[in-house]
Amino acid sequence: MRYVALLRGINVGGKSLIRMAALRECVEGLGLDDVTTYIASGNVLFRSRERDPARLDTLLEQAIERHFALPVRVVVRSAREITRIAAGIPEAWIGVPELRVTVGFVLRGAGAGSIARLLTPKEGIDQLVTLPGALAWATRRDALTRTGLRLVGTAPYKQMTLRNLNTTLKLAELVRPGDAPA
Repeated sequence: MRYVALLRGINVGGKSLIRMAALRECVEGLGLDDVTTYIASGNVLFRSRERDPARLDTLLEQAIERHFALPVRVVVRSAREITRIAAGIPEAWIGVPELRVTVGFVLRGAGAGSIARLLTPKEGIDQLVTLPGALAWATRRDALTRTGLRLVGTAPYKQMTLRNLNTTLKLAELVRPGDAPA
């Protein structure tokens, strides 16, 4: 099966730095196949015979902590899950430069619906949708300072790893059957 591992909080603000080549080597050392990375925000694409993404979450978290001495949370999603999440993003948000669209991939054990209930999007500024294993929200760029979705440091923020719209769509494209990452 094809998977995407999304690492939380690496290479952000000069903290928890991991070179993608070293990360790729670490993941290959676990016996996973066709390992590639996409941009430096901690996106690893690979193949595995393992059918339980939760086991892969744990396997990768343990390997990264051993290899880099960093406790990093990992969310593993199958190609099917990533494709469903990308397909669930409202079409009206895609390609609209006036919107900043973010996807929060929820850590295993946390519920997207439960997290969504803790958030307070502002009418006319933010839009929020719940997807299987993720949340997506769009905020008007001209109103970013007035968003109701300030997450950094909050309990909901600690339960997910964030990717922008372009990264999410690209990951879905890269895991489509027959496609291979560049």
